[in-house]
Amino acid sequence: MTRRTITPAVTAVFAAALALSLSACVPEGAQPSPSASTGSASATPSASASASTAPSASASPSADASACLAGDWTMDQGALEAYYSDVNALLDGAGIAFTPEGSAALTLTPEGTFAWTPDVQVNAEVAGTTIVISVGGTANGTYTATGDRITATSPVSDGLVVSASIDGAETDPGEVAQQVAGAPLTDASYTCAGDTLTLGSSIAGGTATAVLHRG
Repeated sequence: MTRRTITPAVTAVFAAALALSLSACVPEGAQPSPSASTGSASATPSASASASTAPSASASPSADASACLAGDWTMDQGALEAYYSDVNALLDGAGIAFTPEGSAALTLTPEGTFAWTPDVQVNAEVAGTTIVISVGGTANGTYTATGDRITATSPVSDGLVVSASIDGAETDPGEVAQQVAGAPLTDASYTCAGDTLTLGSSIAGGTATAVLHRG
């Protein structure tokens, strides 16, 4: 399959829009290194991602926070659509729109470690071009939480597998696509009650809401 490079015009619009939506909400030093592997741009990414060893937590969430946060959470298709609907509304006029398909799992431990496991395809419409971004694998890291905020402190083991294509031709996903793949808890407000975890990420001066359910 011929490998394509995203044209400079598309890259500029894509990068500018994502800079508005993503870079502002990532704390200094919390950005994962762009080490994810790239593969064929299928809807389900390759299962050959390197196994990641969960890191040791450097700081634990408060007892009250960990009591509810700890567990396995799922962001299903409906939740992904709602989250990206918020993102698209906040980026209105930026010339980019996202359409997701799939689901993602988030595991939070009482000791302050997390594992983010997406199985997602995101279509990014930018400058008249559709960029298909497929994400799989697992990113491990640590987090801290207070009564109303959760922050990823060190995503030290990035085992995500990210690929991208344009018109069926493989292309380099780049660092911008790596950011699309990340967990929505870089620095987020949250509410946790029973089997529902709601994360609010600051994007372009507003808030995009991710709703996850336990189990």
